[in-house]
Amino acid sequence: MQQLIKAHQHQQWRERLAAFPRVDVCHMPEYHEAYSLRYGGAEALMWCYQDDGESLCYPFLLSPVILHGDDGKTLTTELNDISGIYGYSGPLTTCNDAAFLTRAWHEFDQWAGQQQAVSEFIRFSTYVENKFWAHPDVSVEYNRPVAIAWLPGDADTFMSQLNSKTRNMIRKALKSDLSVEEVDVSEALTEFRALYQQTMGRNQATDFFIYDDAYYDRLLSLPAGELILFAVYRQNEMVAAAMGLVHGKMAFYHLGASTLEASRLGAGNLALFAMASALIDRGVEYFSVGGGRTTAADDPLFRFKKSNATSVGEFYIGKRIIDQEAYDSIVKTWETMNHTELVSSNLQFYR
Repeated sequence: MQQLIKAHQHQQWRERLAAFPRVDVCHMPEYHEAYSLRYGGAEALMWCYQDDGESLCYPFLLSPVILHGDDGKTLTTELNDISGIYGYSGPLTTCNDAAFLTRAWHEFDQWAGQQQAVSEFIRFSTYVENKFWAHPDVSVEYNRPVAIAWLPGDADTFMSQLNSKTRNMIRKALKSDLSVEEVDVSEALTEFRALYQQTMGRNQATDFFIYDDAYYDRLLSLPAGELILFAVYRQNEMVAAAMGLVHGKMAFYHLGASTLEASRLGAGNLALFAMASALIDRGVEYFSVGGGRTTAADDPLFRFKKSNATSVGEFYIGKRIIDQEAYDSIVKTWETMNHTELVSSNLQFYR
């Protein structure tokens, strides 16, 4: 039996997730709702399959294939694609049995065909390690290193596990006129967004990393305690902050910001240490600090995140073409619209 749950059905979505012993906070419906705003016409869904008491659930975005031409014109096709949200998600299952997974994915293919889905792109969870449960036709690829921390029982132990430079930066921040505290996200959001915009501008980030009112509204719909914000102040001015998502025993560092001067004083390190310390107090076991802006091991953002974590994990992605004929037609149409041959290796190149 299969069932389709839409992300706005928060209770039903979460009830399904409760069947699995380990889920990533990025699997939450509110986060999927937020990221459905990133792609034109995208709908956040969770496809579920049950058989003989076992379950497989797979959350994703179903989005129309929209092609852009070099003359500025767009073409919204009748085709769709499947993609994971930005972060870490992928399928969940209560059963590793190959026969069960085969049956589940066969049913999924029937559904995907009805949706005229042509391709599938997955960002697997490093916490759940669910790449082994992907559709057998999915090509699983290592993408980049990510910074993670299996949190110990107390903040002092965590501090001792950080590298000496990071510990020194935290002490430097504490000895300066900086202070850190957890703040109410809704009350501090305007100030955080202004600081975040400033930070992204300084780092020449693309528009993809600029979030609008609707995105933050969806995040604010998360249940109490699942969206957290730690802010560093110089007197009454927010000079650094770290925003995270929390669910159960897992947390994810989502957004960070700081002034250039404060970052040199260790304000970013202090914000993340305060967040990790609070997560320890709340019984969180796994803190995903995340990866860099690029896949490079020496990516500056990754180096910063790594310095505030205790170990490095491996992030994997998955790709497959569901309907080769339809996919080839997309390529040809795009080439005609752009008067050039496609050279991109990006599966969903048109986005």
